[in-house]
Amino acid sequence: MKLTLSYSDPIHLSETLVELGQTTRITQLEVGEGIYSMSYANAPGVSIAEIKASKALLYEGWGTDWSVDFNWITPLRPSSQPLGYCEGFEMKENSIGGLNTLNTSVGSSWGKYSELCSSTACMLDKTILMETLHACNATEAIYNLSANKGIDTDVAASAQLRKLARREINTGIISPTKYYDLIACCLEEGSQRHFKKKELKNQQLLSEIVCLSHETKKMQSPMSLAEVCEYLDTGQASLYRVCQEHFGMGIIEMMMQVRLEESRRALMMHGHLSDSVETTIRDVAVRYGFKHSGRYARRYFTSFGELPSQTLEHS
Repeated sequence: MKLTLSYSDPIHLSETLVELGQTTRITQLEVGEGIYSMSYANAPGVSIAEIKASKALLYEGWGTDWSVDFNWITPLRPSSQPLGYCEGFEMKENSIGGLNTLNTSVGSSWGKYSELCSSTACMLDKTILMETLHACNATEAIYNLSANKGIDTDVAASAQLRKLARREINTGIISPTKYYDLIACCLEEGSQRHFKKKELKNQQLLSEIVCLSHETKKMQSPMSLAEVCEYLDTGQASLYRVCQEHFGMGIIEMMMQVRLEESRRALMMHGHLSDSVETTIRDVAVRYGFKHSGRYARRYFTSFGELPSQTLEHS
């Protein structure tokens, strides 16, 4: 099966991913209307999805119980800035990320990707993959898969893998076993990065930031900057630097953007209920930590280009 879909809202994109087995929440990290597209193909044991977006997106909750979800990027325009992060691992043109989805719990992975690249996910069956690696005695591949979040690959197999995915995402998957063979070669011959202690600490901090930002129980009573620093056991300067460098905004602004996106999701799901528009908007706003309806409406309009009442009308 193959399909290509276009969207004007990241929530609709995330809903499609849910239908495909990925319970993923997506937050647009820039204000204004965006345009998104996803091309998708699958066959027994293999699923491929390529996403393009006109705005930077944060994905939270990626990962299934049956697959290892390999990721790579394709630059769309030249850029001197990092194009993406997979679990805090900076994605470069020759990188493959998502290796740690072999052992992580379902829906615990995250990624952030720029509008200057497309992101491709190649999901392979865990059991078949490990059988393939053991059958060819790929000890280095097994180590890389178990010990690293990502690797860099300049081997021919990497170029072949990307070329195969680009072709079959349009034609449908014809050769499922080729993905296992090519990934095995990439894992066996790819090189791991050696991170300093501070870099590893920042990667862990990034994951904690994303997790905290999406913690539903904390959304109704938003934390102050001092409370966030205490919760994450880090200083304000370090937290600001890490968030600004990786997400392009401070932690409080990022958490507010996630809350706005989640409130929008709630409004879109709320449209069929019999409550009045004013009551629905007020209840949703309070649930996601916006105590003042007027300020909530202004922030909402700035982010999405429409008022909460208009979202309800369209839902």
